[in-house]
Amino acid sequence: MILNAIDKKQLIAIVLLDMSKAFDSIDTTTLITKLEDVGASCQAIQWFQSYLTSRYQVVRIQTTLSEPLEVKSGVPQGSILGPLLFSIYVNDLPSVPQQCSPYSYVDDTKLLMSFSLQHQQRAVSEINQDLLRIRNWCFDNKLLLNPEKTKAMICGSRQMRAKLPNFRLSLLGKEIIPVTSAKDLGVILDSGMTFDSHVQATISS
Repeated sequence: MILNAIDKKQLIAIVLLDMSKAFDSIDTTTLITKLEDVGASCQAIQWFQSYLTSRYQVVRIQTTLSEPLEVKSGVPQGSILGPLLFSIYVNDLPSVPQQCSPYSYVDDTKLLMSFSLQHQQRAVSEINQDLLRIRNWCFDNKLLLNPEKTKAMICGSRQMRAKLPNFRLSLLGKEIIPVTSAKDLGVILDSGMTFDSHVQATISS
């Protein structure tokens, strides 16, 4: 999609969303409802209720243990079921944006939209509307977006990017200023899609 847009002399906006402590924030009651929605059997629901509730944690410093504290949200991190349960929890997130194309992998979600220079103001408006929809979805599902770590990037040819005026996106009242490079699933993307930054980082590591 990105290279096709560049070939058509368009620009493409990428918004890399960041969720704070996503696995720890999952609401158990909401997760059980979502498991029912995807067709989990009554026996499976009972098992998951037992698995996800009445969990306690302690902190140990050398030989001293803290008092047990009940864990009231989240899925067990490091467990085999954790990523699967999180994927079920956010399964309906890709249906929330109405203008952008969403792409998700576990707790990494990004929005893409291609646009021409003359339609950049409309693109800004539509992306901001989708960010608002996602913010509302996260609020309803008790997940927290982190605008400080959410990144935006405008990809395209150098000539097209030079002609682009200020591209102002906002999330939770904070302006998201486009960056020239950002890491996505271990790959450093750059606004010219040259992958020079990724190659240099790989060579120097």
